[in-house]
Amino acid sequence: MYSKLLLGLCLTAVVSSVSATTTISGTKDYGGATVGTSCDGSSESQSPVFVLTDGATIKNVVIKAGGGADGIHCLGSCTLSSVKWNDVCEDAATMKGGSGKTMNVSGGTALYASDKVFQHNGIGSTVNISGFYANTIGKLYRSCGNCASNGGPRKVNISNTTVANVSASVVGVNGNFGDVATITTLKVQGWKKGSPAICVNYKGVQSGSESSKIGEEWSSTACKVSTSNITAY
Repeated sequence: MYSKLLLGLCLTAVVSSVSATTTISGTKDYGGATVGTSCDGSSESQSPVFVLTDGATIKNVVIKAGGGADGIHCLGSCTLSSVKWNDVCEDAATMKGGSGKTMNVSGGTALYASDKVFQHNGIGSTVNISGFYANTIGKLYRSCGNCASNGGPRKVNISNTTVANVSASVVGVNGNFGDVATITTLKVQGWKKGSPAICVNYKGVQSGSESSKIGEEWSSTACKVSTSNITAY
């Protein structure tokens, strides 16, 4: 009885809610703690749970269901190491860093992203995703199709990653802006060529209109991936 009570107290102690965005500089290791703010559905006006300044690293944190808001915003180069989203609210993380900046996603999981897991806004920057797992998502990654002063290039590199229950496509990029997706090792639950689409090329536009889908591509300028890079399971 005592040990169960003590365990319950310990579990309670590492689950917390905060009412405002937490800004991180340097390295912050949460040691597996569960945190979160709120979630207003797919509202794009929500504040992020975390803002990472240039060079920041966040490690070993669980963002609770109902508390994901607009996820994590990366303002420059940043690292997300073993970050878990129990239920993505708007987006899990958004890369806002500009030319020459890199967002590294190492390990971690994301569940229930009705739209996308990773949003890429910063022009001239790169997102690296490795060792990640996502389930029940619209897309794993999308470069912004209609940001203000939109352009490119934006680059994404995906390796040793597993996805399941993808409703739209794994990746979406804007070939007309010079975006490039490079996928080397990707496992996709139940994959048959075309279902789900792996890398879809779009025509990106400026804010105020909607980007248009060109279609799934293989071994193209925008989509550097071949069927040999994909494993169905």
